[in-house]
Amino acid sequence: MVMHHPISRHHASDLAFPDEKRPLAGRAVLPISRGIDHACTLFWDDLPQTTAQAWLRIVVAVDHRQPHQVAVSHPVTGDQLGVMDVLYSGAGQVFELPLTNAQVEVAVRDGLSLSLVNDADPLWMVGCDAGSSMVVMPHILFASPASADVDQFLSLFCSTATLQPCDWMEACVLDGLCDWARLGHAPATHALSDHLDIYFLPDGEFRREDIFGKPADNVACSEENHGPFAALAIERPDHPALRLARRAFDDQCHPNVDAVSGGCQVAETSYSVAHVMAAIAMHAGDEELLPRAVHQLRVNREMLVTDDALWLRHRHDTGECMFDSWSRGVAWYFLGLVRTLAIMDTCDRPADLLAEAERMAAWVTQHRQPDGLWSVFLKEEDLLPDTSGSAGIAAALAIAVKHQIIEAKHTDVAQSACKTLMTYLTPDGWLRGVAQSNKRETHAMDIQRARYRVIGPWGMGLLAQALAALTD
Repeated sequence: MVMHHPISRHHASDLAFPDEKRPLAGRAVLPISRGIDHACTLFWDDLPQTTAQAWLRIVVAVDHRQPHQVAVSHPVTGDQLGVMDVLYSGAGQVFELPLTNAQVEVAVRDGLSLSLVNDADPLWMVGCDAGSSMVVMPHILFASPASADVDQFLSLFCSTATLQPCDWMEACVLDGLCDWARLGHAPATHALSDHLDIYFLPDGEFRREDIFGKPADNVACSEENHGPFAALAIERPDHPALRLARRAFDDQCHPNVDAVSGGCQVAETSYSVAHVMAAIAMHAGDEELLPRAVHQLRVNREMLVTDDALWLRHRHDTGECMFDSWSRGVAWYFLGLVRTLAIMDTCDRPADLLAEAERMAAWVTQHRQPDGLWSVFLKEEDLLPDTSGSAGIAAALAIAVKHQIIEAKHTDVAQSACKTLMTYLTPDGWLRGVAQSNKRETHAMDIQRARYRVIGPWGMGLLAQALAALTD
């Protein structure tokens, strides 16, 4: 049993949404501000009579660069019912608070008030409007505590509920939708079209927000964020917005390495640049991009791989390497490598990159944990896993086997990881256990090594890619 019950009405402060920002997909917004006197109060006219577990759910509407603590309180007595840690949240992230039966009764009778208990700017959550999916509006979920199965996961994943900012996050989702659409999964086909329509308009416009939630329409992405153009090239190879990616590849080419790079060579560019170049080359007819994709992969291998390490970043000016074997960095490098090779004709796959894929498969297998997942930093075994990094690594393995890039024996490793990842699903299909986005502001608390985890839909995209590759 899974039931979502959105609010029937609300009362919130009349704060103005920041002029310089724009909510994801133009969704309606509600503010959560400091102090019970300025609380956002949510009301339900009716809720089912059930003893099922209940959770209050909210979804963040725009990028934030502060830690928020949201108190959920009785609106009449002011008694605090619980606190949600919403730290450095991103647009589209889901946060939840378990509710007791008594607290559900409070919600029906008097509503629930949400306010900040720490000194931070207002937190903006998705409000209610006819154009949004019900599951991203404030609601109470009633369900058994069991995790979702594959069908429930796909039902949620193949919808606009999983929209992410149109950068590396949405790229994970779009690629997962592409993979399931190719398998003939009709909901994925429809969802893929819906997602692309929001960002890549029929008139050729590219509508998006930057990493801070500010409008950046028709502006090229940074080198880490070209990923959505891969799905666009595959699905809509004539779309005029592809010119932005082509131009950016030239403008962002670093003279020291003749590859796309900023001040650092970053692992993300295997996925966000090489893979995208290959997709545009093979589907949109820009054949000159294919050798550039191969070169991008080789530069990343030369600058980021050392002995028993895979670095996220390599500074061009000092040669300093940073973030050793971070699971999402490993996923970007490995997944970009195998997706680029998978797009290429079999006879054109370079032998040295095929060897690198096989080496990577053996290396990640060596560092996996007993439950089949990978620690947030692969060689720091006392840390929690990152389910998104683990899903990305599993996807790389499964895709590489499916396209005969690596030996079939690695299928078992991908299957083991996916089996464990399924236990992290909420009853309605969201993926818990995702390490928060690696924003500069989070470094002071070392959020990657902290025990803090979120529901980040990009993790669902990576898991969807792995599950699709393991599906006959």
